[in-house]
Amino acid sequence: MQTGRRLVQCLLWSTHRRKSHYLAKYGIFMPGRPGPSQAALNARSTIVNPIARGAALLLWAALYFGSGYVSHKINGPFATTGYIWLPAGVTVAAFMLAPARRWLALGMAFFAAQMLLGAVEGRDAWRMVLFSLDEIGFAAVAVALVRLTRLTRFSLEGLAFVRALLIAGLVCSVASAAFGAGWYTIVTGAPFWPVARVWAASDLVGVLIMTPVLAGWSHFRAKRSGSISRSDFLFGLGAFGALLVTALLIFDGIGLPPLPSGLSFALTYIPLFFVTVVTLLWGARAGSASVALLACFVLINTSQGDGPFVETALHRGRSLLEAQLYLAVAALLTLLINTLKTSREQLHEQSATRQNDVELALAASAQLIYCLDPHHGTIRWSGNLERALGVSEADFSDLDKVLARVHPEDRALVRGRWLRESDGESRDDLRFRLQLPAGTTTTLVDMSGPLLDGDESVAVIAGAWRVVRPVQAESRIAA
Repeated sequence: MQTGRRLVQCLLWSTHRRKSHYLAKYGIFMPGRPGPSQAALNARSTIVNPIARGAALLLWAALYFGSGYVSHKINGPFATTGYIWLPAGVTVAAFMLAPARRWLALGMAFFAAQMLLGAVEGRDAWRMVLFSLDEIGFAAVAVALVRLTRLTRFSLEGLAFVRALLIAGLVCSVASAAFGAGWYTIVTGAPFWPVARVWAASDLVGVLIMTPVLAGWSHFRAKRSGSISRSDFLFGLGAFGALLVTALLIFDGIGLPPLPSGLSFALTYIPLFFVTVVTLLWGARAGSASVALLACFVLINTSQGDGPFVETALHRGRSLLEAQLYLAVAALLTLLINTLKTSREQLHEQSATRQNDVELALAASAQLIYCLDPHHGTIRWSGNLERALGVSEADFSDLDKVLARVHPEDRALVRGRWLRESDGESRDDLRFRLQLPAGTTTTLVDMSGPLLDGDESVAVIAGAWRVVRPVQAESRIAA
């Protein structure tokens, strides 16, 4: 017996020791056992935070470099400015997501990425310095204005995010285009308006395409399946597949015979429809990712001379500009749809929360709320009728069914209280008895009053029932 007890104690001790080891390994400490000191925790956070921040800076710099390299490959050779500049969206997204105290480090990371990109492509270092200060500086100024002014409440979702994105995109694109085009006009004699127009369009489209994707996926957290119904997931998957197929057919021209230019332009609306469906069924992140994927199809094929936007080799820049406008419309459409969808979901969530609070309060206070239409005799209930009285809502759905359950001695009082015309005076609470299906009689207190229409006639009777417990009723009768 002693041997068995010692064996059990040894097993429990070893299990507890292993559990403590693993909990301590992952930073979880058991109650009642001494954990690490505050100094040790501070030292650990001091080590981890700089590493995480450094990794984030490297990631932002890599995104800037990669999107800039792709933009230059799509643009091809250009003299002043290219038609595509996706890093504009990367810088705006980074400044929106990061606190202001980290902007200097972000700016330096973007500056290093831009200088590396210029060195890889063999561009003039002095121009790269001015270009970096122009693009990165005005992006920071635009986001700072959004945060400081009272034009919009800064947020990463809903209509506030759309306003912030549009304001920041317009400010940084117009300001950087004016500075850059002015510099080229002074130094090289290039015409101001053509350069400024292309510069501003490339920056604005880059912001509209890249910023929603990065802002949406930055707060992604893996969740259990169930937030999307099975049918929505399958329909969304079908719409996403149709988006890929139609984008490939329309913008790459695979398997399609030569079509008139008007018909080719009309076909470009089909991918927008599928992007809309994906946004409605899968949410903002999937919608912004669909726009980014569509942008890849459109820009790459247009730069290679394929797709509806291509006219002739002499108008390559105009083709890319038309493709940019198309993508800007797609991005704005997705943002607005997601904003409306998010606002509706938030209203439904708030309504459900308030309804749940009311139901809990009614259940805790043993009350029921009703709304009676005296003209049609229908009654709507709030509260748990099954729990309070043992009847279903169908049993109490109209006036006659309720009056049939009222005690015969109290039935005339209840009927007269509900069906009499309003005399403009306040009504006292009415105590009456209700006969339940279980054969018991419950005393209730009716607290109701008429709500008048515009012609002073009774529109509805709104009120509440408070269930008087049998013990409470007996004590009052005895008193």
